[in-house]
Amino acid sequence: MRKKFSVFLLVLMAAVVILVPVVACKQAAAPTAAPTAAPAPARTAVVTPKPPDPWEELVKAAKAEGSLTLYTTAIAPLVTPLQENFGKKYGINLEFVQGRPTEVQAKIKAERNAGIFLADVGHLGETTSTIDVKPQGWIIPVEPLLFLPEVKDPGNWIGNKLPYTDKEKYVLMFVQMAIPHAVANSDTVKEGQLTSFLDLLKPEWKGKIVFSDPAISGTSPNLLTAFYEHFGEAKAMEIFQQLKAQEPVITRDQRQLLEWVAKDKYPIGLGQSMSLFSEFKRAQAPVRTLNFSEPRFISGGPGNLVIFDKAPHPNAAKLYANWLLSKEGMTLWSTITGWPPTRKDVPTGHLDPESIPNANDIFPTEDHLKLRLVVRKIGGDLFKE
Repeated sequence: MRKKFSVFLLVLMAAVVILVPVVACKQAAAPTAAPTAAPAPARTAVVTPKPPDPWEELVKAAKAEGSLTLYTTAIAPLVTPLQENFGKKYGINLEFVQGRPTEVQAKIKAERNAGIFLADVGHLGETTSTIDVKPQGWIIPVEPLLFLPEVKDPGNWIGNKLPYTDKEKYVLMFVQMAIPHAVANSDTVKEGQLTSFLDLLKPEWKGKIVFSDPAISGTSPNLLTAFYEHFGEAKAMEIFQQLKAQEPVITRDQRQLLEWVAKDKYPIGLGQSMSLFSEFKRAQAPVRTLNFSEPRFISGGPGNLVIFDKAPHPNAAKLYANWLLSKEGMTLWSTITGWPPTRKDVPTGHLDPESIPNANDIFPTEDHLKLRLVVRKIGGDLFKE
């Protein structure tokens, strides 16, 4: 019995010896839990730098240049307001070179022939700008310089397009006035007494007309061109001969023309400066405009913008162009000069309603402006002093 128990005990111990390593192996092979991952480092927010504002950058560059030179005709009332509202606002000194169109053009030509480049911006007549200055290669296109959204938006402009006189967009006419056919002494020439330009050809007006010289760029050749286009060449030449027979006094002095009309020395004036006319009206001189049944010609006067190549202050010129064509700039110009703006959003309550162009009036396209040169030569030969 004891022998059997001993055998049983040996078998049991052997089994334990065999099972313990197996269990241990199984426990050792059991997978352990994955170690807890270390927390990811906090991400640093990436701040994208704000792109520079183009307007602020332009203002800074223009201010560094410090000056802007404008070559102009007949804008004396605007000199101080432009200095106050643009020059001081942006820290730019404005310098003005003023004269008649032919004088300004001659000065630019003389300077360039000498290798001198002083002009930045031009405010010249549309004929001078488009026909005389542009072919010389003195100016650059305006459109690439414009970037203010309110300026570039065609919807802000009459006709839903920016009013360039030429296809290449070198000359922008930012004001447009339908120029009255004549001026008259308001005490002598009664309202409704003259309704057609042909009325001036009647005997009672012989020797009573003063006429700004049609041989030079300005209102007179523009007036004759409008009649030339309206009546046709043959009829227009007949009318010009009849006007010559009225023995008009020819002058190149625009102030003298209006003084003679105001004093009734010559009660009818042709080819008047509307800028000077406005000055006489403010002084309550007895002068008024005459608008006949024939179409009027549209002019920008000095309200045409050109930018000169090789400008010594290109950033100031670009800043000025965008400011001028903004609602702010256009309101200032129109309010002071009385010229109708070509922007739709500029107030017009201060304007003479008759100065606003209508559908019958003649806009100065480049072809029309070329015709002005032809008629200027005709008028110059016919009406010699």
